[in-house]
Amino acid sequence: MVFERDGFLYARVADICDVAGMSHGSFYTYFVSKEEIFREVVDSVELNLLTVDPAPADLDPVERIRTANRHYLETYKTHNKIMDVINQVATIDAEVRETRLQRQEEFAQVIDHRVRLLQEANFADPAVDPAYAAQALGGMVANFADFLFNSDTTFDLETAVDQLTLIWTNALGIGGPGRTTS
Repeated sequence: MVFERDGFLYARVADICDVAGMSHGSFYTYFVSKEEIFREVVDSVELNLLTVDPAPADLDPVERIRTANRHYLETYKTHNKIMDVINQVATIDAEVRETRLQRQEEFAQVIDHRVRLLQEANFADPAVDPAYAAQALGGMVANFADFLFNSDTTFDLETAVDQLTLIWTNALGIGGPGRTTS
């Protein structure tokens, strides 16, 4: 992809057309500018990151969390180069930043709802505020993914999934005193 290879600032519509095998005229039939196509890329990548396949009904809460963490990290790894560009562009483009914030808020609402369900089922600590937990834990995973795939760390994916899952379950009080996970 041109944005991954050249970055946003140096990406040219001509290069995007060449890679896509389309003419300039065709490009402008669908998009007004490279900014518009980039925003479509952002939306698509963000949806991929935050859309987890439904877990089997019999999966225990810890494994559900593990599955979600694995999905996020593996998807981030797949889209690592474009995520780096998206993170950069979000600092200078209000629409890209807004798309990211909107997707993060939608995902936080899903986490909030799931935490409430865990609390109702007596799996999670009722003293944890689901809204705060959703923002903090979701942000932790997102920032950790950026660190994991955009630094020279020696951390590995499997241990990262295990540790993030442990941190999530500890933060929510899952499996703590008087609670079970099955």
